[in-house]
Formats: sequence, structure tokens, C-alpha cells
Amino acid sequence: MRRQVLNLTLLTALLTPMAIGTEIISDEELDDVSGGQLQQTIMSGGQLQQTINGGNVNAHQDNNNGAVVLHNFAQSGMSGAYVFNGAESAGNNGTNMFNGSAAGPIVLDQRNNQCAQNSVLRKQQEIGNMGDVNNNVVQDNENGSVLITDNAQQNANNLSLVNSAVSAVSRATNIANITLPTTSIDVTQESIQRSQNEVAYDDSDASNPSLLSGMDRDAYQYIRNEGDIEDEAHQRNDQGSVHITNNAQENISSFDVTNIAMSAANLGTNILNADITSSATVTQMNDQISVNKLALGSVDPDYELRQDVDNFGDIKAGAEQDNNNLSIQLMDNALANANAGILINGAGSAINAASNIANISTATGGVNLNQSNESVACNWIQTDSPQDIYNGGSVSGRQINNDNSVYLSGSVMMFMTGVMAVNAASSAVNIAQNIASISAGGSIVVTQTNTQTANNVVGATTTNPGCGITCP
Repeated sequence: MRRQVLNLTLLTALLTPMAIGTEIISDEELDDVSGGQLQQTIMSGGQLQQTINGGNVNAHQDNNNGAVVLHNFAQSGMSGAYVFNGAESAGNNGTNMFNGSAAGPIVLDQRNNQCAQNSVLRKQQEIGNMGDVNNNVVQDNENGSVLITDNAQQNANNLSLVNSAVSAVSRATNIANITLPTTSIDVTQESIQRSQNEVAYDDSDASNPSLLSGMDRDAYQYIRNEGDIEDEAHQRNDQGSVHITNNAQENISSFDVTNIAMSAANLGTNILNADITSSATVTQMNDQISVNKLALGSVDPDYELRQDVDNFGDIKAGAEQDNNNLSIQLMDNALANANAGILINGAGSAINAASNIANISTATGGVNLNQSNESVACNWIQTDSPQDIYNGGSVSGRQINNDNSVYLSGSVMMFMTGVMAVNAASSAVNIAQNIASISAGGSIVVTQTNTQTANNVVGATTTNPGCGITCP
């Protein structure tokens, strides 16, 4: 038992801000900072991005549509409390922090009430390459995706880091450190979070470019290579995906790290460290609902969330083509040696992550602790054929085709330290934990409850199920 309590104490320490460096937030900033209540709603109209290259592609070309793209040393070594990189997303970030020491009773109430609702009516990208993609050329075609490459965000040191493309995300944290009151404490830490993300065409906004006149359907992302992909060329085609390569996010140290594309996510954490003399009454609660609906609600059978890639030429030896549809792709040293309390990589998913952590020591009194999490994740994707890859010529190089997949290669996440780690593609995920380490001179009453519901349907019918959930 003694060894178990020690492990819980170490686990608690990992999730406190002190575990990721005192340079993040000063003691003055920790004193009674109130994140309060945040609510945000973003609605975006229909967008079509069309790029037609009549000749050869001889230079690096980035075609980004509703995407977060970080290259080279962007945000490498950065230090800050909250970092949010968002493209067509709704995001909430609420934090309440309290450091207190008093001779009398302490009554503390920390709450976050958040609603992030994101509606994108149409997100379509069409790339036509009539000539070759020549040697040593990189072409990035990002549609509603997160792309982090090279040394971007390497060695970053943050309290919270969020990269969000066409998503809804709510993040709430309540932290309290209380020492040496001679009487009782009464603490309530509560986070109520709602995230709803809906991405779909608007049929009235459909177009039929002359380049694609032979297509009888609206492709959500359509890549057409008439020529060859030459030696040493690299083409990335990411649709609703998270793609992290090279040394990106290596050695990162953060309380929470979230990389999501076309997803709904909630992160709720309550942390209490109390060293007191008398009794303690503590309530820690997270109530989370995440809803992610992709391409739902049309009677048109071609109303789909899909990726079509047509290669009419050859993929030469040494060339590489990555075709990712609602997928997680982590390669090389990405996230190696990372230190994060909560790590989420989500593509086309509904994700809830909730934690209640209490470290309480009282010399003479008793402890009454109630920790509870109630989580509902609802993920619906309408599609008949989500990814269609056509190679008309020979494939001599490397081609990676990920559809609703998690793809890890190289030294990815090697030696990573964390409490929660989630890699989810086209999934509904709930993760909840209640952790208590208590030493008391009196009685101990602890209630720990997790109630979770996950509803995941890929290949849903055209009837919009609605999930029975809406933001207030």
C-alpha cells in the first residue's frame, strides 16, 4: 500500500505545473487567476480551393485549405502559458489557479463552463497537376489538416498547446494548492464542457470545374496528377488528418498537447494539493459531451467525406506520395522524449479526456472526497467509399495510403512520458481517471465514479442522427 501511495503522489506531481518548469507561470500569476466561463461559436461558409498547374511543378508548392501548417523552426523552443494555432476552429481555454494559506477556513469554488460550436458548411480542395512533379519538389496539399514538420515546436515548454484544424475544442483546468490552514477547507472544482463540430457540403454550393467535368461526384479532396512524380519528389495529400514528421514536437514539455483535425475534443482536469490541519470536503467533477458530425444530412448519395487521388503517370523510384484521409501519421522522431500530462492526436473523432487528482494530507481531521466524470462521445461519419487511389502507371517509389488509420513509424513517441496518450482516427473515445492520495488523522470517505458513453458510426446513412446533443 505504501508503494501505491507513492506512485499516486508521483503521478500527481507529473500533472502539476511545477513538473513542466517554473518559467511557465510565476507564483504571482498562480495566485487566484480566474479563467471563469468561456463560450465561443464559429460558423464558416462554404469554401472551394482549386489549384491547376498546367505545366510541371518545379518548386515547393503549399496548397492549404483550412489547415494548420508549421515548418522549419516555427515555435521551436517557445515558452508560454497558452498557445492556440487554429484554422476554421472554435476553441475555449479556461484555467482557474489558486495558491492559498490562511489561519481560518478556506472555501474555494473553481468552475469552467464552456461551449465550442464549429460549423463549416463546405470544405473542398481540388489540385490538378497537368505536368510532372519534378525531382526534389515538395507539394503539400492540406485540406482541414494539421501538418507539423522539421523542428517546429521542438523543445517547446508550455502549459497548454493546441493545434486545431476545422475542429471544436474546449480545454479547462482547475488547480489549487492549499497549505496550513488551522481549520477546515471546502473545495469545489468543476468543469462543464460541450464541443460540437459539424463539417459538410452545402449542395447548393457545389461546383463542377471544367478540369473535373468527367467526374460525376463532388470529391471532398481530389488530387489529379497527369504526369509523373519524379525521383526524390514528395507529395503530401492530407484530408482531415494530423501529420507530424521529423523532429516536430520532440522533447516538448507541456501540461497538455492537443493536435486535432476535423474533430471535437474536450479536456477537463481538476488538481488539488492540500496539506492542512483540520477536515477537508472536496468535490471534483467533469461533465463532457463531444459531438463530431462529418458530411451528414443529405439525400444525395454522392454527398460524402472522401479523398480521391488519381495518378495517371508513374511514381518514380525515390519518390514518395502520402495520401492520408482522416488519419494520424507520426513519423521519424516526432514526439520522442515528449513529457505531457495529456497528449491527444485526433482525426475525424470525438474525444473526451477527464482527470480528477487529489493529494490531501490532514493531521487531525477527516476527509470527504467525491470525484466524478460523466463523458459522452458521439462520432458520425457518412461515406460510401472514403478513399479511392488510382495509379495508372507504375509505382516504383513509396506510396502511403492511410484511410481512417493511425500510422506510427521510426522513433515516434519513443521514451515519451505521460499520463494520458490518445491517438484516435475516426473514433469516439472517452478517457477518465480519478486519482486520490490521502493521509488523514480522522475518517476517510472517498467516492470515485466514471460514467462514459461512446457512439461511433463510420459509414452512416444519409439520415442525420443528430446524436441527441446540441450546445446550449
